[in-house]
Amino acid sequence: MIFFTLISKLPFWCLYLVADVIYFLAYYVVGYRKKVVEENLRKAFPEKSAAERSVISKKFYRHLADVVVETLKIPNLSAAAIQQRITTKRLSLLKNHLDAGTSVIVLTSHQGNWEWLSLISSIGTGYPLDAVYQPLRNTFFDQLMLKIRQRFTIKAVKMKHTLRHVIAHRQEARIIALIADQSPIGSEKDYWTHFLHQETCFFTGGEKIARKLGYPVLFGGVVKTARGHYELYFEEIATPPYAHKQEGTITARYVKLLAQQIEYNPPYWLWSHKRWKRQRG
Repeated sequence: MIFFTLISKLPFWCLYLVADVIYFLAYYVVGYRKKVVEENLRKAFPEKSAAERSVISKKFYRHLADVVVETLKIPNLSAAAIQQRITTKRLSLLKNHLDAGTSVIVLTSHQGNWEWLSLISSIGTGYPLDAVYQPLRNTFFDQLMLKIRQRFTIKAVKMKHTLRHVIAHRQEARIIALIADQSPIGSEKDYWTHFLHQETCFFTGGEKIARKLGYPVLFGGVVKTARGHYELYFEEIATPPYAHKQEGTITARYVKLLAQQIEYNPPYWLWSHKRWKRQRG
């Protein structure tokens, strides 16, 4: 843990030198999940040539290395430093609901630096944020990530405890942030749709909580504007009442916005994730 604490104290110029080394090793030496990345890109962008997909792949690995060092930097980032590196667009969509005393569900993704997005959302609004996560199998790294994630007014909440936690705090206006682009495992109740040319399954947990508690849902999108700089923007997905809205419409809107974001800035999604390992039926 001391080693990672020392890493967090390095200046950004030094961290990005480390990121350059990580990129070289991951792409050219180890070949970290290269077959997964290549296959995912081939499926998602069949209209692109092999050369075009190769460019995206290399940019992705460079970006992934940046995300690693930027995440390790979090314990030593001040609120002012975060605000200098992340701009927000349409933050009022989120803050207006919170100021009215209503919690908001924000559905985001593994785009840009997803670990930084919770920080700016919490700092920018001044409201507590519940970051829903899946525990890591490695106990050491799970504890490390918990320490990194729980800064300012952020509370890391295990996915299986989400509904219980949200109900327990329903009298408080809070941001409930879910990374909703992960691949679900073995539930017939999950939502299937066409996404990036593939039949794809999505979690419906965010939609279920929204319907149960009557919370508005926003999309938290991100654009990487430069190395170490991002823009977080919000789009409205749905607002209550939901009684007249068909089941699945909230998730469908999220999927559409997610696809648009990835197609606009393809290198910055998590292509090393085995997103399409689960087949329908």
